[in-house]
Amino acid sequence: METTTVLEGYSDQEKGAYLGAMASIATADRQASNEELEYITALCDAADISETQKEAVIKAANELSGEELKKCLDILKNSDLKYSLVTDLIAFAKADNNYGIEEQQRVKETSDYLGVDQNQFSLLNEFTEKAATNDVPVEEKAKPSFLSSLGLSEKMKSAGINANSLMKGLLGVAGPLILGGILSGALRRRGRRGSSMFGNLGGMFGNSGLLRGAGLGSLIGMLSGGRGFRNTGGLLGRILH
Repeated sequence: METTTVLEGYSDQEKGAYLGAMASIATADRQASNEELEYITALCDAADISETQKEAVIKAANELSGEELKKCLDILKNSDLKYSLVTDLIAFAKADNNYGIEEQQRVKETSDYLGVDQNQFSLLNEFTEKAATNDVPVEEKAKPSFLSSLGLSEKMKSAGINANSLMKGLLGVAGPLILGGILSGALRRRGRRGSSMFGNLGGMFGNSGLLRGAGLGSLIGMLSGGRGFRNTGGLLGRILH
């Protein structure tokens, strides 16, 4: 049986930092639920990270002060995965079709903290806009060729963003269908039943507007059950000031 491995080509520390940041942002101002911890653990398994990194990711999902998130962001400053994280944050913030000034400011502050410059940020924002309105199968949105079809591949290359690295990191860009397959597969490999947990994944996204509204799935949105960006903004505000 073919297995899906995510975040291939990145170091154990980079993968742990990316998933830790995702987990921390998705569970802002509260501890992760049991279901969320199952999602997060399955993602760790799909990324094939070490037990040490997995423990750090779980800690990030349950830690409320933002210190764990800050550690993850500091690691991602030196990784191409920072572009993937910023893109997923934008998709998460826009998912409810209410991307307000405060949300925009928090996403931009996070982008600045990671060392993403204005030109790069604008291109990542343009990508989420075009990806959301482009009517192609979700599987196609996970391929580097999708950037070319949007006319963004060369622009990103000129801006210092590696298209192949960006798409490998963007777990959320392909939407919940691919993510559901990755996660349920990881759960099966762990000897658990993935079908009951992920059977209604598509419905969860539809009900929360993550696909209906923005047309671009967000990994953070999936982990948070579509709770929205407001609590996340508070967490980011604490660590960025």
